[in-house]
Amino acid sequence: MGVVLRTFVMIAAGTLVAGLAAGCGSDEGDAAPVATDSASPSQSASPTVEASPTASEESSQTAAPASWPDCSDTWVADADLPSPYKGCAADGIAVPADSIHCSMGAVLVTYDDRFWGVPGHVISQSKGPLQKDARYRRTRATCTA
Repeated sequence: MGVVLRTFVMIAAGTLVAGLAAGCGSDEGDAAPVATDSASPSQSASPTVEASPTASEESSQTAAPASWPDCSDTWVADADLPSPYKGCAADGIAVPADSIHCSMGAVLVTYDDRFWGVPGHVISQSKGPLQKDARYRRTRATCTA
């Protein structure tokens, strides 16, 4: 076990040193080149990097499939969560399932930081944020155990 741990520590340290070394250097060569010839407005002298949207931004920009139910109709305490559950629609915008795959094969789905449930079973609602709700924390612990 000691050899495995030492090997892991050495690999981690080497990776850290290589990463730090790659980030170090002079600022002189880091400036973007400036174009001296005239370019059309659609051309750019420096490359453009487009950030890819996060999951929440992507879902806020994607139209919900017609088969997805409205979130306010779906996420009701003590009602059954549809099975299978892929997501719901909020004002026509897709809200994909935010789920955790449980060790026993089930899926625990959360919504709006106050609802949780397993598809085909009763939906529970917290009185505040999920991470502060004792019932949710017990359910999640059981799920991931």
